[in-house]
Amino acid sequence: MKAGKWILELADVEGLMLVVPKTFLEATPEEIENKTSGCGPGDIGDWFVPDTIYGESVFFACQIHDWMYGEGDNIDDKKWADLTFLINMTLLVIDNGDDLDVLRLRRVMTYFEAVYFGGYGAFRKGETMKA
Repeated sequence: MKAGKWILELADVEGLMLVVPKTFLEATPEEIENKTSGCGPGDIGDWFVPDTIYGESVFFACQIHDWMYGEGDNIDDKKWADLTFLINMTLLVIDNGDDLDVLRLRRVMTYFEAVYFGGYGAFRKGETMKA
């Protein structure tokens, strides 16, 4: 599927089916590691924005989101990155189907709203890193 500048595919990432840009799938592990991190902004911010939501890891959703922010060129690319983030977090959270899913999905929306409404600075940082 064409989404902004990316071709998105449903693909296996470490045994999990996620929506991923083709460029991410073609990247080496070293390239991914150098261009991405986890869910938080780094340092103490990672304590406030962990890679898990009530015990369920959303690390790969955050990593793919970081990748897309780093490659994005314009506000439409940011929106696609944010929507892909929402889809992937939802896929990860509902994968197990346990009693905490409703609480996890509420937290997923908090993560999504944080990047959608407040992530423009991080997106712009990715733009300047490309220059």
